[in-house]
Amino acid sequence: MLDVHAPRDAVRTWKDFCIHIAAIAVGLLIAIGLEQTVEHFHHRHQVAETREALRVEREQNHLRVAEQTTEFRVRVPIIQINLAVFHYLRLHPGTPEKDLPGKVNWHNIGSPFIDYVWQTAQQTGVTAFMAQGEVRRNAELYHRLRTCTESYAAFRVANSEARAYTVDDADLSHLTPIQIEEQIRLTRTLLNRLYRYGSDLRNLSISNPDFVPAPSVDEIGSIVHESAQERRDMEENAKRLQSMDDLPESFPSDEKR
Repeated sequence: MLDVHAPRDAVRTWKDFCIHIAAIAVGLLIAIGLEQTVEHFHHRHQVAETREALRVEREQNHLRVAEQTTEFRVRVPIIQINLAVFHYLRLHPGTPEKDLPGKVNWHNIGSPFIDYVWQTAQQTGVTAFMAQGEVRRNAELYHRLRTCTESYAAFRVANSEARAYTVDDADLSHLTPIQIEEQIRLTRTLLNRLYRYGSDLRNLSISNPDFVPAPSVDEIGSIVHESAQERRDMEENAKRLQSMDDLPESFPSDEKR
């Protein structure tokens, strides 16, 4: 609050009045300037703290993308074996598990990406004091991280549905022909979810090259027998579109000021 006090001496002439008004105006301008200066440095401090916190959060997500890529590479052949087992059972129902061409495995591990710092920066309004290009790049990054988290969650749901038969009886030799057909359908869906998950991890890495390793074109394509060249062409087109979206900064960052 800015306090404005009346003059102690009586105002006798227009000159005295103008002097007092001028003194009040100058005092108000000085007070407002000081207040804005304090706010400016406070905002700069907030931005600096947020940038450091975002850097740490980015490093934590680096570790998670490496873990999830490893899990993806482990999980693909396992689910493909599951599908092969059910295809075998379609032709040979009632086969004892020891005679099947592989062992069915539904286990998986993984953790979502984190976005606590970015969410806090948006909720507290700190992003309003950051360079527009910096905000745009962070928004794009966290959108892709959220997409990966959602696709992994969809994979987990599909995995739970595919293994639901084990609640009643986990012995594969007891599955009826109808149940086997349903398991083939559910396992195909699961592989499609895994394909989407791997594609999202790769898209994240393409847009943000520091997020490595990521599933390769061949690893992703092996799930749905996709042409590697077709995917490479698609990724090149995506890169060109992204480069067109990388416009120059509308305002310089703090380091350039």
